[in-house]
Amino acid sequence: MKLSFKSLCGRSIVGDHGSIVGTVNDLVIDEKTGRLVSLNVEVSEQSAIYKKEPSVFIPYRTVSAVRDVVVVDESKMAINN
Repeated sequence: MKLSFKSLCGRSIVGDHGSIVGTVNDLVIDEKTGRLVSLNVEVSEQSAIYKKEPSVFIPYRTVSAVRDVVVVDESKMAINN
C-alpha cells in the first residue's frame, strides 16, 4: 500500500487496545533506504504517554494498520523523544 504524506498527516493514532495516542504530525524517513522510520506524533492529553513535550516519535515498526486511523501495537511501542 502506498500513501502520500498529506494523507497520513493529521490522521488519528490509536492503540490496538483502543487507547487514544494522538495525531500524526510529521514523518521521519531514512534517507539512505527511503524507508519510513518513525511517526512524529502530537500526543493527545488523553494518552497514557502524554508528557510535557508537545510531540513524540513512535517507531513505524509498531504500526499494525493504516485505515481511517493509524493503529499501533501498544506492546511494541517504545517512545523516543
